[in-house]
Amino acid sequence: MSEPVPTPGVLVLVGTPLGNRGDLSPRAREAIVGADLLLCEDTRSPIRLLGEGVTLPPRISCFVANENERIALLLEHLGRGARVAYVSEAGLPVWSDPGLRLVQAAVAAGFEVDVVPGPTAAAVALCLSGLPAEDVRFLGFLPRSGPDRSARMTELAREPATVLMYEAGNRTPALLRDLAAALPDAATRRVVVGRELTKQHQEVLRGTVAALAAEVKEALRGEVTVVLEGAGRAELVASDPVQAAARSVWDLLWDAGLRPREKAKQIAALTGLEPRAVYEQISRGRAASDPDPD
Repeated sequence: MSEPVPTPGVLVLVGTPLGNRGDLSPRAREAIVGADLLLCEDTRSPIRLLGEGVTLPPRISCFVANENERIALLLEHLGRGARVAYVSEAGLPVWSDPGLRLVQAAVAAGFEVDVVPGPTAAAVALCLSGLPAEDVRFLGFLPRSGPDRSARMTELAREPATVLMYEAGNRTPALLRDLAAALPDAATRRVVVGRELTKQHQEVLRGTVAALAAEVKEALRGEVTVVLEGAGRAELVASDPVQAAARSVWDLLWDAGLRPREKAKQIAALTGLEPRAVYEQISRGRAASDPDPD
């Protein structure tokens, strides 16, 4: 009688919520609980996600500083036919998170790699931004200083695609200042800053690069995602009447110098909507921070 063929091992990358535990999918939960081994950016994350009462597989830390060291362990378990799940602290592994080296090693050794999709701050911020999404470039975290940062800023000055960037809240004012100094169209180029996305204190700031650089002086709390309009978009939009109208509405919505009733009147003129209906929508959006917008 022939010996049974061992089940080939599988590496599963598991997407986890950015902050709201309700975003954990049933499939992600199953992948975590059903794994033979969990590699975790933070070994506490699965407990926070699933609760103390859930029985979890063995957990081993795997973060930026020790990811290379975990490759041998990963391949050993995959060689035994194990199902190994990698769980980053929040979001999707590999996207500015550890996991890439694990994937490369598993693929090179001939093992299967699977992904359980989950939230990514970049995708959430892009959806919230209202900026063009057909041509997008993801840069992750920019270099903090020196020639590499200057080179990135030079690229961004002429980058035609919408750009997605991650930044720590305490470094966001400096990023906006550097962008304002580097971009010749900072006075008209739009930017959206999303903070603590999906969490209780989610905040979205919108404006031009120059305006937000002047407005955001203090460090922001939490993690930040920045969505930057591509270079030359203003000129392209101006040649398309539909896009031009959409841009005008966008600018009116975030013009801090206009009173809500005047905004509603101008937006109604552009869109054909009833001024009262527009005003009610604007007031509803402001109610949490300003119960008396007029």
